[in-house]
Amino acid sequence: MSALAAIVSWAGARAANNALQAGAMLSAMRTLGHEIVEGHETSSAGVLLAMATGTHGWERDLGGGATSIATRGPLVCASDARLYHRDDLRRALGASPFPLSTDAELILAAYEKWDVDGFTRLEGDFAFVLWDEARGRLVAARDFAGHRMLYHAHAGDALLLATTVAGLLADPGVPRELDLTAIATVAAGLWAHAPRTAYRAIEELPAGHALIWSRDGAVRTVPFWRAPDSILHRRAPIAAAAEELRALLVDAVRERLAPAGPTGLSLSGGWDSTAVGGAATVALRGSASRRLLPVSISYPEGDPGREDELIRDVVAHWGMETNWLPVDSIPLLADAEASARARDLPFGHAYEQWNRALSRCARAGGARVMLDGVGGDQLFQVSDIYLSDLFGQGRWVELARQLRQKDGAGLRDLWRWAVRPALPPVVSALLARARGAAPPTHHLHREPPFWFTARFLRTHDLVGLDEAAMPQLPSGSRVLAETHAFLRFPFFARIVGTLRQFALEEGVELRSPLLDDRVMRFAARRPWSERADGRETKILLRRAMSGLLPDHVLAPRPHRTGITSAYFLRQLRGPARAFIESVLQDPLLASVGMIDAPRLRHAWKHVLEHDDDEIGARLYFTVQAELWLRSRAAGLPAVNGAIA
Repeated sequence: MSALAAIVSWAGARAANNALQAGAMLSAMRTLGHEIVEGHETSSAGVLLAMATGTHGWERDLGGGATSIATRGPLVCASDARLYHRDDLRRALGASPFPLSTDAELILAAYEKWDVDGFTRLEGDFAFVLWDEARGRLVAARDFAGHRMLYHAHAGDALLLATTVAGLLADPGVPRELDLTAIATVAAGLWAHAPRTAYRAIEELPAGHALIWSRDGAVRTVPFWRAPDSILHRRAPIAAAAEELRALLVDAVRERLAPAGPTGLSLSGGWDSTAVGGAATVALRGSASRRLLPVSISYPEGDPGREDELIRDVVAHWGMETNWLPVDSIPLLADAEASARARDLPFGHAYEQWNRALSRCARAGGARVMLDGVGGDQLFQVSDIYLSDLFGQGRWVELARQLRQKDGAGLRDLWRWAVRPALPPVVSALLARARGAAPPTHHLHREPPFWFTARFLRTHDLVGLDEAAMPQLPSGSRVLAETHAFLRFPFFARIVGTLRQFALEEGVELRSPLLDDRVMRFAARRPWSERADGRETKILLRRAMSGLLPDHVLAPRPHRTGITSAYFLRQLRGPARAFIESVLQDPLLASVGMIDAPRLRHAWKHVLEHDDDEIGARLYFTVQAELWLRSRAAGLPAVNGAIA
């Protein structure tokens, strides 16, 4: 189930067109599913509702039921969903006179029994719209990781919802005015990607939130999903924890395997995707009709991204082979202007072609499902911020030990990671003022790059808006706060949803076992010492995979592997260079006052001369936003901070 459209409005001038318009919205999203189309219309107390869904036939074959629209008495639900652990949910729901065979039916039953709180019991990847005739309200929701997109807008008295922005723009009543502030957030590579979009009238429903529309026309958005708010005080020893994590991960993978045939695996030589693959070998034991299909990217000798030898050893341990893709055969930019025109929003993923190539490779091998290792960095490792927990708890002997194990760590690292984050904010601010420095920010805060003009930043308060988008984080542990930040940042959900869309457009459904809610909750509440110890990381995850991966693959590594920056810079300086330089000659973003063109070109010269992938990534985001804006508004004047 992939494309969803819904319109709810008062009976009036446009009411008779709701069903027709929902169909038009669905047509604008044909690439997400069009072979099986379903619709529903209803009217009650002057409110008219139309829903429509579009699905690829092959997606229906993967399970989840025979329909994506379900009714249950006065309730109706249109879903774009793939639920897991369905038997557990059925047991929690108890006996029911209604069928509970499809995902949409399960969603309705959970809502009927527990109201919006029931959405926390839905484990899987979902976005849906639900009409509650008895209460006269429409409810929409989206899973916590953001696998399935959902956007909304008003057109007159009507509320419209759709899987994509293009679906909403198919309705002529939705305003097209662009939002330069939101576009700048993307162009600067900042975190605050939602709920604002590049269109003033359109908002993204944040991941883990529900939207509620009432008969009086009021719309509110509320969180229904909450990350763990504490670390367990009574902790099982790491050996027992590793055994429990292994069982949870095997179960999560088993739930996400294709029902028959091959399941693709996007396999690197790191510990996340290999852990997913190791769990899959357990989940597939005894199955004659299903198998794992690893696909991997090969890097040249000497490239810091190279993990070829590790990957070969892993698949040999499983008695398999992987399907290789040479990295330099994958362009960083492929018809970038056409790609920008086709995108809903200005954000362009730097590794779009890289991910598409993996999906195509899995599809060529017969797979319709592909597993990935997304979530491992967020759940099983931590930055050096854990040093501040040690400092704040007075565990200074352990703090000294940790610093000794970090090569080159000195007083500056002690201040940055241990002391300053543990100080009360007012003390940090006073110390900064005394030194004539800027007030300290959260260690995950991002500043706009230097080519953004001071006037634009001041007028649009870009830094303030980005700070406001930071979710409220728990205060008891900065390690837990960092985990919350990565799981709840709007940017994280945007990445997850974008990766899924790339795969879907290549004919594959992407699934992320490490983001299983049970795995996430278990990992998030384990102590930081199982994520980092000096230079070691992902200690618990590695222990959980003992025997399923070669010992030398699980062993600590003297340096990081799988670093993609060399490929990224090689592509920028080589095949993409001429195109990027042509874009930088006369950028539209400069004409609207957002950036300083000479500074942007200076940044490009810096990237050509220095191995600075951070500046390169920010420049890439700016170029992608530039291309997107050109495709929508080339030559149009700026009006009151927006382009009409």
